[in-house]
Amino acid sequence: MNTPLTILQVISQRHLSGAERVCLMLSESLQRRGHRVVLLCKKDAAMLEEAQQRGIETRTPGLSGKFNPLVAWGILRIAREVGADLIHTHLSTASQWGGVAGRLGGIPVISHVHAMNSRYFFMLADAMIACSEGVRQHIIGQGVSAERIGTIYNGIESKRLEFAGDAAGIRSSLGIAADTPAIACIAHLADKKGQADLVTALSLLRDKWPGLHCFFVGTGENMDSLRSQAEALGVARRAVLLGYRSDAVAIMNAMDIIILPSLGKEGLPLVLLEAALLGKPAICSNIPGNNEVVLDGVTGLLFPPGDAAELAARIDGLLSDGEQRGRMGSAARERAGREFTIEAMTDRVENLYRRLLQ
Repeated sequence: MNTPLTILQVISQRHLSGAERVCLMLSESLQRRGHRVVLLCKKDAAMLEEAQQRGIETRTPGLSGKFNPLVAWGILRIAREVGADLIHTHLSTASQWGGVAGRLGGIPVISHVHAMNSRYFFMLADAMIACSEGVRQHIIGQGVSAERIGTIYNGIESKRLEFAGDAAGIRSSLGIAADTPAIACIAHLADKKGQADLVTALSLLRDKWPGLHCFFVGTGENMDSLRSQAEALGVARRAVLLGYRSDAVAIMNAMDIIILPSLGKEGLPLVLLEAALLGKPAICSNIPGNNEVVLDGVTGLLFPPGDAAELAARIDGLLSDGEQRGRMGSAARERAGREFTIEAMTDRVENLYRRLLQ
């Protein structure tokens, strides 16, 4: 019997990144299926405005601190107030105290593990969701029973990508011609994302691909160091740091290849899912999470993390073969349509809710 549920979604991060976006998309999707979703987040959370735009009911209790037991009581108070059938927590702090609240109130708890985290914060949950098999194995490796944690891939809203913009117009706005080879890396600018290796790879490709442009979309602590590196290697005109862009999806749609050279600790990068749904081949480091989205030689190419020379070789090979790019892009879109949509994710999460409540 598919009786509508009341679901408390709990997340405590201030910024709006991958886990927060997944939580928002899932919450709205569950609402469309007739469930009542109440989102608990911080008063100053960046996701609050978007949650309200999506029509998601929100509450903003104090959710700060892994050493503040009052958080658990705040979650439990609201869970009782709204008559929550279950609590779905995201990330470590919310999962730690949401687990306590569930135990105190006798309410089932599902904790969502979005990254290579410590099992400690999720142990009071009745069930755990890993965003990738790599994350699941990381948690199991810490001694958690395999039966307690399952993999449910993140999903992307296909409708968000339907208005990706005119590729030629985007290229014109970026100052490049329709036939200029162009790649993009869309990620926070930090050491763990490996953009320094991509800048080095650009310098290795300079002679063969003098017109190649690489657009870095995102902000972060490494912006100045990446700019200095590009200048030192003589590729400053080709390594374009765009900062934050609200039209990141449109930029992605105008590129030949999407690059993600992460050095480790990815969950399931949304940028790779978006690239796949847009029909763009990706080149990324061969690490857990990445290699579950990009199938080497089928939907894109993998390279050893930290190996700028191998990254340059993969870029060179794929830029040289337009037919292969098209074939990989089509395969990526077809697979993403089965595995990585918000509809597919909601089906799996909803089924887990029902099993847990039974």
